[in-house]
Amino acid sequence: MVNWNLINSNGRKISSAQIRKNMVSFMTRNHPCSVIESIEKKYNAYKIHLMNGLCLVFDADGMNVKSN
Repeated sequence: MVNWNLINSNGRKISSAQIRKNMVSFMTRNHPCSVIESIEKKYNAYKIHLMNGLCLVFDADGMNVKSN
């Protein structure tokens, strides 16, 4: 299960309530046992780095647009 309780962001803590529900649904459905290394919030996108080396990119609405 993905743990979204606290996420580090430039030295601040961000609560899981600030992460888009679509992203949580995608992660739960497609990467249920993955460990998140970091989340970067850009102006119009989110970039999630997983511990297994995979990088997921989501648009501002939380829809997955790229995986590499």
